[in-house]
Amino acid sequence: MSALMHLIYSSAATQVFTPEDLAALLALARKKNASLAVTGMLLHIDGSFLQVLEGEPEAVDGIFRTISADPRHTQIVTIIREPIPRRAFSDWSMGFAEVTAEELADLDGANDFFTGGACLTRLNSGRTKKLLGAFKEGRWRSRLSSASMAASAARREPALRERPPISFAFQPVYDASEHTIVSHEAIVCGPDGGPPDAALNQCHTAQDRARLDMEARVLAIGLAARLALPTGLTLSLRAHHADQAAQALRSVLDTATQCGIEADRITIAIDQDQLIGDPIAFASIIQQYRGAGLKICVDHFGAGRSGLSQVETYQPDSIALDENLVRDIASNGPRQAIARGIIQTCDDLGIDVIARHVCIPAEYDWFRQEGVSLFQGPLIGAPKFETLTRDLPSPAQWLP
Repeated sequence: MSALMHLIYSSAATQVFTPEDLAALLALARKKNASLAVTGMLLHIDGSFLQVLEGEPEAVDGIFRTISADPRHTQIVTIIREPIPRRAFSDWSMGFAEVTAEELADLDGANDFFTGGACLTRLNSGRTKKLLGAFKEGRWRSRLSSASMAASAARREPALRERPPISFAFQPVYDASEHTIVSHEAIVCGPDGGPPDAALNQCHTAQDRARLDMEARVLAIGLAARLALPTGLTLSLRAHHADQAAQALRSVLDTATQCGIEADRITIAIDQDQLIGDPIAFASIIQQYRGAGLKICVDHFGAGRSGLSQVETYQPDSIALDENLVRDIASNGPRQAIARGIIQTCDDLGIDVIARHVCIPAEYDWFRQEGVSLFQGPLIGAPKFETLTRDLPSPAQWLP
C-alpha cells in the first residue's frame, strides 16, 4: 500500500521577495526536501505562492508546520491533503515557476477566476487541480514529469475456482468537451447477454451474494483486458461492511495488476444505500485504496442517503447523478435548482459530475449548458455485450 501523500497550500508573502530572495528560499527548500525525500513544485505570482509537497506523511506535515510558523508567510490555506499513488514531481526536490497573470487568465477551466484579478491565495481545490493539471502537461516547465507508468504486462484473464454463469456488457462514458470515450462501465448480465438470473438464483445467503459480487469484478477486469481496453473501467462495489470493502478492493488491485490494467484507470462506483455499519470506517478503507491509485465515484447521487454529506465523507473523484434527477430536467425547475447546486459544489471541489441515464437531447443540452461534460446513457451509447465502444458518431447525428 502506498504511503505517499501530497499537500497543496497557498500563502501570501509578508515582504517583497526579490529574485535573490527567491533563489535563497529555493536553495534552502531543495536541500531540506532532498534530505527528507520530499518533492514538489512552487508557483509564484505577485507576492502569492502555491506549493505542492509530496512524500511520506510525516515528512510532508513536518515541512508544512515549519512553513506555517515562518513569519514571511501569511494567509496560509491548506487546499488539498490526500493520499497519492505516485509522485507527480519526482524529478524535482522543488520545481519553481514564476507565473504571470496573463498566463493564468489563459488557463482553460479557470480563466473566469483569474481574469477577475484573483490571486493564488483564493484558489479552491477545483481550480487548483486544473492549475496543476496544466503544469503536469507541460505548461511552465521545461520537461514532463518522469512519473508516467511503464507499459503493462501481458494480459491474461484470471482463473476462478468455478466460473459463475455471468458475463458483462460495457456502456461508454463520454467526454463531450473532448468528444472521446473516457471509460466503460461493466454491467453484469447472463452468459448470453440477458439478465443474470441463473447466477442470482444460486445465491441463497449473504455470503453467496458477496462471493458473486467479488467474482464478478474479477471477471469484468479480465474480460476488459482481453478486449484490449483503451479507456478507464468503472466497476460497482456492493460491499455491505468495511471488511468486505477492503477485501473487494484488494481483489480489484491484484486482478488489475495481473491483467496489466493500471490502477488509476479503474473507477469504483459506491452506493451509500448499500452500506451497513460505520460509514467512517468504510470511508477510511476507500481512502487507503485511493492512495493506491483507484478512483472513487459516488453513484446514484441525489437519491436516498447519497448527498453532499457523502462528498465530505468519501472525497470522491466523481459523482454520478441519479436517474430520477436527470430525467426530464430541461422542463423541471426544482430538479434544475438541485442539479445546479450539486454542479457548483463539485466544481469548487474539483469533482467531476457525470450525467447518467441521459435519454433525450433536451437532457444532454441542459447539462452541457451548465458546464457538465461527462455523459452516460442510451442517447450516448447502449451497453454492448462483451464488446467495447471504439468510437461514437458526432453529436450532430444524435442531437436535433
